[in-house]
Amino acid sequence: MNAFSRRGACPALSAPMQTGDGLLVRLNPVAGGLAPKSLIGLGESALRHGNGIMEVTARGSLQIRGLTAQSARLLAAEVDALGIQVRSGVPVETGPLAGIDPDEIADPRPLAERIRAAIEEAGLTARLGPKVSVVVDGGGQLSMSAVTADVRLKAVSAGAGALWSVSVSGDGQSAKPLSTVDSDAARDIAVAALRMVAEKGREAHTRDLSERQLDSLASWHSVAPLSVLPDMSGRTERGATECQ
Repeated sequence: MNAFSRRGACPALSAPMQTGDGLLVRLNPVAGGLAPKSLIGLGESALRHGNGIMEVTARGSLQIRGLTAQSARLLAAEVDALGIQVRSGVPVETGPLAGIDPDEIADPRPLAERIRAAIEEAGLTARLGPKVSVVVDGGGQLSMSAVTADVRLKAVSAGAGALWSVSVSGDGQSAKPLSTVDSDAARDIAVAALRMVAEKGREAHTRDLSERQLDSLASWHSVAPLSVLPDMSGRTERGATECQ
C-alpha cells in the first residue's frame, strides 16, 4: 500500500485519502460496471472494512469511506479476490450511464479507451500530475458538464453520425473551446494537449498552456460546425446553380 494521498489528490485503491471519517478510496472498474454478485461482494467488503457507505461519484467511480490503514489493505485484497479490475493511470472518464443511455448522442467508451491506450503508448502517465484528467461525454440524460477536466470531449450531432467538440481547462460552461472534429482527431488533440502539459511538469494543467499552444491545438483537423457549412442544396453535380 502506498502512502496516503494528500487532500485534493485522487484517492485510488492503492493510495487512500485521509478524510474526517477515516480513509477514503475510489475505484473505477475496467469493465465500466459490475455484475450483481460483484457489487454485492464489494458492498459487503465496504461494510466489513469501512463504515458501510459506498457512493457513486459524479465521474462514475465508486467511493468507499471510513477505512483504516489496515482495513484499506484488506479491502484492496478482497477487491482483487472478487475479480474486479480497476483502472489506473490518467483518468479518462465517461458518465455513469455511458453506452446504455438511450438519449446519448454517441457511446463515449470506445473513444475513451483509445485515448487511454494512446496516453500509455506515449508514456505520459508518470509525467502528469494526479489531478490531470480527461472527460469524454456522449451526451444524454446524465451530462458530464458539471465535471471539471483538463480536456473535454463532448459528442455533438452531425447528420446521421456524431462529431466531438473539444475544449480545455474547465467544466461544460467555463472550458475554452478548441474545435469540432471526428473521433480520430479528437483523440490526437487530447493526447497532444496532455503532452504539452507534461512538458511543463507534474504541477501543470491545460490552464497553463500558452495561447500559441492552444491555437495549435485548435487548428488540428478542425471541422466547421454544421451551421456554417456552405449550403450546397441548390447546386448541380458540376457546381452550377440550378434554375428555380
